Amino acid sequence: MAYFGKYETPAELLSDESLNKEKKIEMLEQWREDEMALKRAAEEGMHGGVRAELKKVQKALTSLRDTSATD
Repeated sequence: MAYFGKYETPAELLSDESLNKEKKIEMLEQWREDEMALKRAAEEGMHGGVRAELKKVQKALTSLRDTSATD
């Protein structure tokens, strides 16, 4: 989890100018997968200490892909 411990929110990851779009997308896709796994676990009655940010991650990915299409 490359984003873990470094970014509190997907918006922080998006604003990191040291990363190119491809790396941001890669990291956000991994973040999305992790959030989906957390959601599945919660639905099965397992609880963790990480808050779910799936909607924020999806929104960040969409915004990056939209700008990639216009570049």
